Amino acid sequence: MSEALTASLVLNVAELSGLGGRATNEDAHRHLLAGHFACFAVSDGVGGEEGGEIASRLIVDTVIECFKAAPSFDGKSLRNHVDAAAAEVAHRQKSDPVLANMSATVAVLCLDCGAGLARWLHLGDTRIYQFRESQLLRMTQDHSAVQQLVNAGYCAPSQIRTHPLRSSLLAAIGLSGEAAVEVSEGDSDVQIGDAFLICTDGFWEWIDEPQMAAALSGTSTAQAWLDRMELLSSQTAASAIKPRDNYTAFAVRVGDQTHFGQSTT
Repeated sequence: MSEALTASLVLNVAELSGLGGRATNEDAHRHLLAGHFACFAVSDGVGGEEGGEIASRLIVDTVIECFKAAPSFDGKSLRNHVDAAAAEVAHRQKSDPVLANMSATVAVLCLDCGAGLARWLHLGDTRIYQFRESQLLRMTQDHSAVQQLVNAGYCAPSQIRTHPLRSSLLAAIGLSGEAAVEVSEGDSDVQIGDAFLICTDGFWEWIDEPQMAAALSGTSTAQAWLDRMELLSSQTAASAIKPRDNYTAFAVRVGDQTHFGQSTT
């Protein structure tokens, strides 16, 4: 668990990443606190091609380094950070034929802790959730074939985790013909007591949203929340036939000095 004191809100942060049933971990994640801004980046290398772990690492490193060089909160800057990451991936694809087809998802959450605002962007099926009073408030929509079926009414939302097309992505950095990155329209307010979860599909596939919310309501820190979710997801994955994918998650809880004290990292 790490605690970070910002301008007026205190962020309590926990993170995890695991192999699952894979030999290597193609997920990557980083975060940075800069003044009253915070930035979290998570990426999942797309399987089936060489270099997924290289693409995901390039993406999170580029996003965070761009944010570090120019901390800001506007959507244009966030897009520029991801565009820079896409350019890095494209450069490696062209310079090394072995990596020509590498790609990765991306999800970036930016918080303005002075103003109490959040903004995010994503591409692929790495998700961002916002909870308030232990209820799901907002979440990103996957860029996947099964999500399109849900949107068109041909598939129930409850089938997303088990549908045969579950892993069929329509967009990721490095894919030819990739879709534009989605940036949240306007700013989402952030209140004391809110919680955010940024995670790859290897995490959310094994725990549903009601379970996430229930785990949140029974805990007081980001680490305890993440530990409880990981226990639930591991129990579900243990009884499954297919192996668990790599999994990565940031859990972020918002409070003030009375919630988490004044320790900083």
